[in-house]
This record gives sequence, structure tokens and C-alpha cells, in this order.
Amino acid sequence: MKATGAEGLIQLLERQGVRVIAGIPGGANLPLYDALSRTTRIHHVLARHEQGAGFIAQGMARVSGRPEVCFATSGPGATNILTAIADAKLDSVPVICVTGQVPQSLIGTDAFQEVDTYGLSIPLTKHNFLVRSAAELLEVVPAAFRIAASGRPGPVLIDVPKDVQMQSAAVDAWPEPGRADKRPKFRPAKVERAAAMINAARRPVLYVGGGAIQWGAGPLVTALAEKASLPTTMTLMALGAMPADHPLSLGMLGRHAARFTNLALEECDLLIAVGARFDDRATGKVTEFCPNAGIVHLDIDASELSKLKHAHVGIVGDVREVLEALLPQVDATPRHDWLARVADLRSRHPLRLPGAADVRTPYGLVRQQQDLFYGGRGFAADYQLHPDFVKIAEGFGMRAHDLGSAADPVVTLAAALHAPGPCLIHAPIDVNEKVYPMVPPGAANKDMIEGETCGDS
Repeated sequence: MKATGAEGLIQLLERQGVRVIAGIPGGANLPLYDALSRTTRIHHVLARHEQGAGFIAQGMARVSGRPEVCFATSGPGATNILTAIADAKLDSVPVICVTGQVPQSLIGTDAFQEVDTYGLSIPLTKHNFLVRSAAELLEVVPAAFRIAASGRPGPVLIDVPKDVQMQSAAVDAWPEPGRADKRPKFRPAKVERAAAMINAARRPVLYVGGGAIQWGAGPLVTALAEKASLPTTMTLMALGAMPADHPLSLGMLGRHAARFTNLALEECDLLIAVGARFDDRATGKVTEFCPNAGIVHLDIDASELSKLKHAHVGIVGDVREVLEALLPQVDATPRHDWLARVADLRSRHPLRLPGAADVRTPYGLVRQQQDLFYGGRGFAADYQLHPDFVKIAEGFGMRAHDLGSAADPVVTLAAALHAPGPCLIHAPIDVNEKVYPMVPPGAANKDMIEGETCGDS
């Protein structure tokens, strides 16, 4: 049979199980949209901005756990969507972005709405393709899905020139859908070494990242912490891996953590990192992060091991499988002295969140840092006009709530979150509000500041 590149690409997406695509049509991808209009198996969501299309695909991928798809045209369409693609790369979310491109004969001529999408997306994607023929799509599309889902997930971009979309190609047989590669096998000897380090440690801390959530390892994280009496801290991406009210939970670490959490990390002699990448918002000044600790690091991505902190034992593998192997080898240890020390730090340096009961209280950035670190010079931090966002939302046919005028903001917010469909929630914030605690940019976590004490730190 014969099919155009556009028809073939849509058929290949159907065979991958894609059922929803978010995007915006433009001159360079209209053949794709024409082919998409003739299928009933894929629902298209028309975004208002390509960045929105990228984040819609990212949100679907976070929920489904499989690669999801977004479309954009060439030039400004492609550049608009790159922010969402970069975010997917950093957060390890499998997204397939298909961009239209000017015809091959015009590439490199500064044609209308031409940019080097391939070159721009190299540092922002796990992999990218510039398709040169309709036949090439039979290999590219399954490969893109395989790459996006394999190992550490991430975004893959497919740039398809308009002439390739319109070109006919013979299709003798459709390829098998792309599937994730088998996960790398960890080395049992390294798991044994990690267990020995945990068993020998006097003041260990378990440091959990988003990888634990992504691989469904939350219950194993909690089981390991309970068996070995490990105080456990989580990144923003890992919140929920252990229940927030668990006795061993230290909550979030880093920039906006409780002081006791960062102080406990200062004193630990072993850090067990599970699916975490030692992000600067978590570590603060990385050279002063856990200065006296040995490090055991578990991650699916070998490039993360020892990238920022030397891993004394680095284990590459699915963190769930590694934890399943590690758990039986870890001794049940009460660690009364260490847990008592952590409890003492918690009582002396608790998390203070002034106004936390008010849902309009803000987690601050530009204005706050200008006030604290730039002599109070709030330059370019105030808008002259203040649009009525509630009316704008209502103009788009959305429900909208203003928490500033609500009789009970908590009740209003709860009702808004539980109602189906889109909704805008307007939460007015006093420009003088500050978010504490916080670690100043470039400082060590131990140097965090809290409320009125900021001038003394």
C-alpha cells in the first residue's frame, strides 16, 4: 500500500496506542492535521499556545506513565513548545513532540518561519530526529517511543519537513510499536556493599527523589526506612513516597525545608539517595551538602551517579528492583540514639510556616530576594496594570473564584478543586509577604533564614 508521510505518521501513532494529541496547526504541519482529521481513533485538543500543548502532553504522560504526544508547527510554534520540552527533560517525563518544518529545499535559507528546531532541541531532549523521507518515519516513530520510555524517561522530538509529510511511500508492512527496552540489570555485589554500609552506619538518612515515585517504589522506601530506622527526606518530586505524617519523615529538604531537616543532613554519616539527582534546590551549596557522609546512590541513569556528589556505592537499575534486593540484606536496627537526636533537632528547630492556615499564603522569589539581598530595590517587580483575571477566565467560558473576596477561602478552594472541568482560582497576595524558611541563593543549607531572624543570619 502507499501512504503519504503525514498519513503514515498518524497511522504509526494510532498503532502506538495514542488516543489524544494536543497541539496547534500551522502552515508547516497542515498535512499532518489533514491526515489527523480523517481518523476517529485520536482526539485532538486545540491549545491556545504551543507551550500549553506541551504541558498537556506532559501532564497526560505523568498520569499514564507512557509517552504522550504534542504537535507544533515550524518557527514560532517550535520555539514556543521548547519550554515544556525542557521541563519534561529535567523531570524525566516521556513526551513525543512532532514539529512541522519548512520543505527540505528551504532549510538553511532563512525561509518564512524557519528555525533550526533540530539544533535548538538537542540539549533539551533525550533524542531528536530530522526526518528526510516518508519511508524513514517507519523507523523513526517506533524508535522515538522506545527511546522516550526506556531507562530514564524523557522527551523525544521529531521534526518533519512539509515535503516529507506530503511525499508518498510504499508500506509493505507496518512496524511493531516501539516499546521500552529492558531495564538495566543491577550488580548484586554493589547491593551487598550498600547493605553493609547501611548496617554499619550510625546516623544514616534516606534521601528520596522523583525516581522512586516514577517507578512505584514508595512502599519499598517506607519499608526500608522502617526496617533500618532511617530518617527520610524527600524532594518536591518525591513527596508522597512516604506518608507526610510518618514518624520517620523529615519532609522536604533544601531551599524551603524545615531547619531541623537540613541540620539532620549536616550530621548524617551515610546518605542513601534513591532516584534523586542532587538538584541545587535540594542540596544548596553542593560542596557543603552532607559534608561528613558516605553516599549510596541508586538511579536508573548512570550519568547521574557521581555527577555532583561522589557516590561511594553507585547502583544503576530500576530503583524498585534494587530496593527489593536491598531490603532483605538490611538489618533491622533501632538506632535509638540517632532517632533521639533527630527528635531533639525537630523540637528545637521545627518548621515554622506563618499564616499556613491561610490558603493565600505564598512558597516567594523575585520581590523577596530584591528586598533581602538587593537593598530593597524592587525594580521591574511591579506591574502598572492589574487585569481582572476572573473576568478573563469567565470570558473563556471557565468557572472562576476570587479567594480574596471569598467568605471562606478554604471552602471555596476545596469546592473548586473537586468540581469537574477547567477553573481559574485567583489568590491575591500582598507584595510584602515573604516565604520562610529559605536558603539564600548560593548558600549552604545550614545557613537558611527564618522570618524575622533573617537579619541575624
